[in-house]
Amino acid sequence: MGASEDELEQLLDQEVEPEPFDVMPDNWDAIQLYLSVYGQFRISGSGHVIGFDFAAVNIDIERSGIEVSPQTWQRFKILAHHTVHTLNQRDGK
Repeated sequence: MGASEDELEQLLDQEVEPEPFDVMPDNWDAIQLYLSVYGQFRISGSGHVIGFDFAAVNIDIERSGIEVSPQTWQRFKILAHHTVHTLNQRDGK
């Protein structure tokens, strides 16, 4: 894709390992769902993140066999809301 192997190695060497963090047990299922579907966003023509594509999220849930309780779904929506806000804020949108 245009980058040499040396350039790729330099970029990989710059990557920082994220700090581990605790997840409250009540939030674990929502985090698992979030990580399963992360990247299934709806994006506007200007590049603004609108939110998760819930049709794609539902397909992933069905095909993955993930059990989603109403509480897990509510927690997932909170994560989705904060993700949209953070991504749009970071890009100045």
